[in-house]
Amino acid sequence: MDEPHQPANDAESLDPEILALLDFEAVPRQREVATAWTPALQREFIARLAVCGSPGRVCDEMGKSLSGMTKLYRSPLAESFRTSWHGAVALARRRKEEARPAVPLEPGAMPPSVDGRRKAPSPQPLSRQVGEGQDEDEEESLQRRHEEARESISIKLRRARRLFLHDIAGCPAKRAAFEILTELPVDWELAAKCMPQADEPWRTPKPREPDLLLAAEAGWLGGEFVHGPDKKAELLAEINEWRAEQGMEPVGWIGESGSAECSDADA
Repeated sequence: MDEPHQPANDAESLDPEILALLDFEAVPRQREVATAWTPALQREFIARLAVCGSPGRVCDEMGKSLSGMTKLYRSPLAESFRTSWHGAVALARRRKEEARPAVPLEPGAMPPSVDGRRKAPSPQPLSRQVGEGQDEDEEESLQRRHEEARESISIKLRRARRLFLHDIAGCPAKRAAFEILTELPVDWELAAKCMPQADEPWRTPKPREPDLLLAAEAGWLGGEFVHGPDKKAELLAEINEWRAEQGMEPVGWIGESGSAECSDADA
């Protein structure tokens, strides 16, 4: 159950790491309306974001619109606010990782973070395959496969955009053009390291939006789209050429059909 709506300006209820994130320059609003993101609400948003890491959930908790927060995030005057936003997401992620219990492994087993290969779903008991409730089971199975396919596509689109941003991170003109055409703020230090942007956990990638159209035109969506050269194939060829020089087997993009994968010794 979500916690009741409470102001985030009660310093005694916040720890030092969260308090440090609240020391930002609030984004000015042009109009004073009842639904406006006031400085106090902006700080409450950051405080809550530092706990759960999900902007959508925070907006639901506060009874506010995520679209309004997205506009606030994209404001040209929101640089200080975005810095706190990114810090809050990073803090929430770190604390979740620290709180996650270690899972003991059997001798010779690979941790889930290392072994990225897809596993076949466990067969269901015969009692669930036939007889009463079969229709419901099939519907649940179809829904689950639909969600898995959609998430797989989203992961590939995010990866393509990340590669494209990494490709242009060293060119100031291309960086400026991307920000003008997409109206999306980008952390170019993260882009240069090919790391996720702050919006990746919650912003659903859409192939028809400017950022992914640019990535497709540059070839970073590869053979999945018809635009431009297949930069992913070119990159993979360079990787495998280097691996061949080192006497290692070729690899492919994990999760894509027909791809080779690193052996356990190479992982």
